[in-house]
Amino acid sequence: MKLKLNVYPALLNLEERIDEIIRNAKKNRARLVEIAYGKASIDTKKRILKILEKKEYRGLYNRLEKSKGGWGRIYLHFRWR
Repeated sequence: MKLKLNVYPALLNLEERIDEIIRNAKKNRARLVEIAYGKASIDTKKRILKILEKKEYRGLYNRLEKSKGGWGRIYLHFRWR
């Protein structure tokens, strides 16, 4: 299962939206979460990565993949046991 979060139109409650999508991934045992920040600035990407590096989130996902070429996507890969 793949879940997608588009954060580009509204960047206000970013941490709450990321928390919600990760809880959904955990509940549904999703294999992949795609966070699309689109044409937002590089500061937005840094803000998302800083949130994902927090202790409570880092333990949940297995691998973090950043898209290349300015596509504006971050992929979280999960490995459930």
